[in-house]
Amino acid sequence: MMTAIEQAIADMVAVQVAAAEKRILENLAATNDSTLSFAQACTYLSISEYTLRNLVKAKAIPHRVHGAEGSKNPRYLFSSNSLDIWKREEEARNYRPNGGSAT
Repeated sequence: MMTAIEQAIADMVAVQVAAAEKRILENLAATNDSTLSFAQACTYLSISEYTLRNLVKAKAIPHRVHGAEGSKNPRYLFSSNSLDIWKREEEARNYRPNGGSAT
């Protein structure tokens, strides 16, 4: 059994390792970043155009608009790296360990 000091050290190490892992994964993903069109983003995320359009309108998903301000037909572009980060954040937000039971 660990002492309180050993547990505190183990907890601090775990936090630092998780942060380092996140940085490494983000750096690796950045090297493979590509720009996706609206249709490609739908395929990449496995969601419908309707769903993606609603996420864009709500500014709930990272994207950029290509075209003149106020254009009737703006072109939405997505970074595959940003979408990967967004997916991980959504998964973390929607996941509760222990099957969702409060302890």
